[in-house]
Amino acid sequence: MNWLIDIEIELKRIRQDENPGRTRTTARRIAGIALQHFYHKQNEDFLRLLQSAVTDEALPQNVVHAIERLTARLDMNFTSPSVDPVNDAMIVVEFVKNNRQ
Repeated sequence: MNWLIDIEIELKRIRQDENPGRTRTTARRIAGIALQHFYHKQNEDFLRLLQSAVTDEALPQNVVHAIERLTARLDMNFTSPSVDPVNDAMIVVEFVKNNRQ
């Protein structure tokens, strides 16, 4: 299965008028798919993989920061630290595309 096709499928699921929580969940899946490919862990839980990637010193800071925003808890007003979760996910995807192991 091609991970980039899986990401394209997820991107097509996102609608402009969609619930922000659903968009954030989809963005996490996109980043998780990329990290599964990067770490060669096809059956790993997306959120668990994202959480463990935050401590990977081999990842550049911009990627780690994007992952931190995607995995951060919502605040008291249910606002996400990720203003643009799809962009954060694509930071991860672009890194993986450029650094295939």
